[in-house]
Amino acid sequence: MKAVKTLTLGLALASGLSLFSQTTFKDVAYRAKQDVEDAQKELATLRARIADEKVPISIRLTELESEVQEKRAEYDQVVGAAENRTVDLNTLEERVSVHRDTNIYLKNLMSTYIKSFYTRIDEAELQKQEPLIQAAEQILENNTASDSEKYAAQIKVLQASLERINNIIGGYHFEGQALGIGDRAVDGKFMIVGPFAFFGDGGENVGFSEGRPNAAFPLVKSDGISPQIIEAIAAATANGEGELPIDATEGDAFKLAELEETPIEHALKGGTTIYIILLLAFCALMVAIFKLFEISSVKRPKSGALQQILDNLNAGKKQEALEIANSVDGPFGDLLVAGVEHHDEEKELLEEVLYERLLAAQPKLERFLAFIALTAGAAPLLGLLGTVTGMIKTFKLITVFGTGDAASLSSGISEALITTEYGLYVAIPSLLAQALLTRMAKGKLGEMEQASVAFVNGLNKKG
Repeated sequence: MKAVKTLTLGLALASGLSLFSQTTFKDVAYRAKQDVEDAQKELATLRARIADEKVPISIRLTELESEVQEKRAEYDQVVGAAENRTVDLNTLEERVSVHRDTNIYLKNLMSTYIKSFYTRIDEAELQKQEPLIQAAEQILENNTASDSEKYAAQIKVLQASLERINNIIGGYHFEGQALGIGDRAVDGKFMIVGPFAFFGDGGENVGFSEGRPNAAFPLVKSDGISPQIIEAIAAATANGEGELPIDATEGDAFKLAELEETPIEHALKGGTTIYIILLLAFCALMVAIFKLFEISSVKRPKSGALQQILDNLNAGKKQEALEIANSVDGPFGDLLVAGVEHHDEEKELLEEVLYERLLAAQPKLERFLAFIALTAGAAPLLGLLGTVTGMIKTFKLITVFGTGDAASLSSGISEALITTEYGLYVAIPSLLAQALLTRMAKGKLGEMEQASVAFVNGLNKKG
């Protein structure tokens, strides 16, 4: 700027002042050129200075921006801390209440899991796991124990359950006691593989391990198992490894085998009433057999015998006709003898005599049939009586033991159902037998009535 001003001034002086006319234009131009060059040098110097000072200034600017961010973060922390200190007591109490509810939920959830774990593990494993489970349950019931102690006890059970899962996948064995032959407690080794449990004491007590209600130890089941399987179980339980049989029914096969029973064993579960029903059934059976033979033994006269008697009577040969009539056995013989003896009587009187013989034969043919009918009617009632008795017994057992023990209730329920079952077993065949025998007796009476009508008609024709 200084050079420009000097140039302007020089030009003004050159054009306007005559005092400096002696100064030539060339001198002015020379000086102006020198001033321009000086100005350019000064500009280059300034640019170099600016370039040298720009980098340090940028670095300093970055440092200042970083300091500003740090100060801002410190400010936010201070403000946040101040806000936390100003949170009111109600908010803190709500947070404490939420955490307390969470703790209670977790404790209850763990307690439910422990109970489920206790009921789901095999009876054989109770000897190993029960002390840990009982310790956890006791500390949960202890009101003086802290939450941390309760959690620690529950976590131990949880860890034991997870360890058990890992063990049963590949199988594991441990020492324990089981009920062997004669329900005697014996020491041995258990082998648990998945849902299957085996026991062996190195002797005769070898087989599947099965839990029993209200028993301190599981029961060794070996009935119906082949000797080869027994040997395999004995070797595996003794050595901790080996081939083991797998029950695909998971114990249901043994339960079904235990339910198998003879008809007599099944009937005797019906209690006292079943003896009366069976006695009545036996008597009805004997009567039915007797009546079957008795009715079947009533034979019709041989073909042509009745005609021979009629021919002899019409020919006046009463004695010959009487001999033929006496040769016929049973009610038919009595009927024919009476007809021969009164053949010369009036027709109405003869019919009355024959009808009398027919009536005399009817009670003999139908006797004891009423007893069979009585059995058919009384057997269901006796079964109902046994049902009522059994239900009363069941209700008494429920009053004493509750509904949790099914084994103690089975006797009353069996008595209630089996008596009804056998009452129907006796009533239905008795009803059928009574109908069949009554039909046979009426058939014989019909044949006798037909024979008497033929006798009367035959005399009339010959007369």
